[in-house]
Amino acid sequence: MGGQVILLLAALAAFDPQIDTTLKPWSGVAIEAGVQRLHDDFGLTLGVSSPHFWHDRLSLRLVGGVGWFPDLRSLPMSADESESGAWSTYGHTRLLLNYSVPIALPTGRLYASAGPSIAVLSSRLSSTRVAVGGFGLVGVELFTGDGLQTFPAAFYLEVGGVAHAASADIERRTGIPQTSDATVDRPIATGFAVQGGLRFYLWR
Repeated sequence: MGGQVILLLAALAAFDPQIDTTLKPWSGVAIEAGVQRLHDDFGLTLGVSSPHFWHDRLSLRLVGGVGWFPDLRSLPMSADESESGAWSTYGHTRLLLNYSVPIALPTGRLYASAGPSIAVLSSRLSSTRVAVGGFGLVGVELFTGDGLQTFPAAFYLEVGGVAHAASADIERRTGIPQTSDATVDRPIATGFAVQGGLRFYLWR
């Protein structure tokens, strides 16, 4: 059993760019589309990545999109009394520095990313209009292929954490305030993060 584990780990790390040229991960400019969950918030993302540099280990990613905050502030009041919807929309963007290592079985990468993040909020959602925060994650990228070559499309899955200095403020809720467990300030786009999607490379 121990020998099989060692062989598996060796296969994952046994990537030789000189030998496996047609099977190596693509490293050029990439565009991506995905879905994410930032604690309780759901979101959609679009992004672009720079070509890999420094021995194909580093890259920059610019990712943005739209998120939906589950607005519990509307629960203590009827729909006629509240302008807060069940989901409140906000925008977000982040700039991440990626460090990756290639794997060979299957062709792909393991990577870690970190960088600043910004959330743009409506006046109905928060008294903070632009919230600055940070984003950190680890991920895996697995390329499609036919066993003879690697195609320029990959699936990715990431987990990590995110934090922004903003909350859904009680004072921004319209209507008659009522005491309820649902009327406390709740952080926006802060907590555990999980996301996944597709990434397409424009050149190798």
